Amino acid sequence: MPTIEQLEKLLALDPNDPFVHYGLGQEHANAGDHTKAIECYDQTLALDPVYCYAYFFKAQSLNELGHPDQAIECVKLGITKARESNDMHAASELAGLLDELE
Repeated sequence: MPTIEQLEKLLALDPNDPFVHYGLGQEHANAGDHTKAIECYDQTLALDPVYCYAYFFKAQSLNELGHPDQAIECVKLGITKARESNDMHAASELAGLLDELE
């Protein structure tokens, strides 16, 4: 896995790459910085609103920060976006997370 520093260098080359923002979110979440992770997932979704796994992991970070209601709303939006983009695998995984959160 690339480090946060490596991902930030990539981001400097292309600040509009949703995959790099997503990767940064993953690395910040892995490091326990869920606030920063959420910022990265939000940027991912601003650039690509159907990047379905960003909803999944944003919801997990929201839940980790003690915001279960926001996490549930995030998952529900992710399910909607996944269905709109015909990503039934992501919709299924998001539905599973929703079951865990409710």
